[in-house]
Amino acid sequence: MTKIMNTNPHQKLLKTIKEIELNFPLDYNIEINKLFAELQKELTLFSTLPIDIVQRLQIIWGYRGYSMEKYFSMQGDYKRFDFYPKYKKLLAFDTLSLRKVIDRKKYYKIIFIGSGCLPLSLKLLRLNIPKVGIDISKEALSLAKKAIPKDRFGRKIIYKEGNFFDLNLNEKRPIIIYVAGLIRDKEEGLKRLAKELPKGSLMVIRTVANDERRFLYEKIDKKKLYRLGRVREFIPTKNSGIVNGMIVITLFS
Repeated sequence: MTKIMNTNPHQKLLKTIKEIELNFPLDYNIEINKLFAELQKELTLFSTLPIDIVQRLQIIWGYRGYSMEKYFSMQGDYKRFDFYPKYKKLLAFDTLSLRKVIDRKKYYKIIFIGSGCLPLSLKLLRLNIPKVGIDISKEALSLAKKAIPKDRFGRKIIYKEGNFFDLNLNEKRPIIIYVAGLIRDKEEGLKRLAKELPKGSLMVIRTVANDERRFLYEKIDKKKLYRLGRVREFIPTKNSGIVNGMIVITLFS
C-alpha cells in the first residue's frame, strides 16, 4: 500500500530538517545523533518527497556522514563506529557477490571512488588484491591513512586525491571500480570510465535496498548500463540487516 504524505508529518519533517541545518557543520555528538534518529523515523512515513526536500536531505546527510567518519578516524578505533556492524554485514555480502562475478578471472586492483576518511568498504572487502581509495578531500585521505591498520586487508590500501569526473586511470589490465552510493551524476562518469578501462573490468555501483534513506540515492537507468557491458544486480533479503545492494557491470570494451 502506497504511503501518502499528509500535512502533519510533512511539517514535522521540515521542522526536523531545519533544526539539523541550524547545527551545521553537524559535529558528532549526542544531540545531533538524536536529531538524525528522529529524522530517520520520520522518513519511514513517506514514499516520495519533493525534489527541494531531497536536495536538502542530501546535503545534511553528506555533512553527517563526513562528521561521523572524521570523529572515529581521529579516535583511532574504527570498530567503535556506529555503523561498523552494518558495514561488516554489507561487505560480507559484497565479497560473496563479487566472487560470483569474478569466478577464476584475475583482477589487479580495486579502486573505491569516494572512499572518505573511514574507508571501511576497502578494509572489510575480503579480496586479497591491492586496493586504492580515491577522494576529493585531502583531509579525508590523511585521516584514512591513520584510521585503517596495516593488517592483512589494510596494508595493501593506498590513498590518492581525485575527482570522479576527471579521473585518468590509464589502466592496462582489468580492475574493479567501486563508486560510492551518494555520488551524483553517476551515469556520465561511468560512461566516460567505461571507454578508458580495459575489457573485462568491473564497475560496481551501490544501490539502496532496505533503507529509509532511499531518497538520497540517485536513480540509475539500468537500460543505459546494458550498453556498457554485462549487468548483474545483487539484492539482499529484507531480513538480512543489509541496507545496500549492488549492480556489477562487466565491461565489453
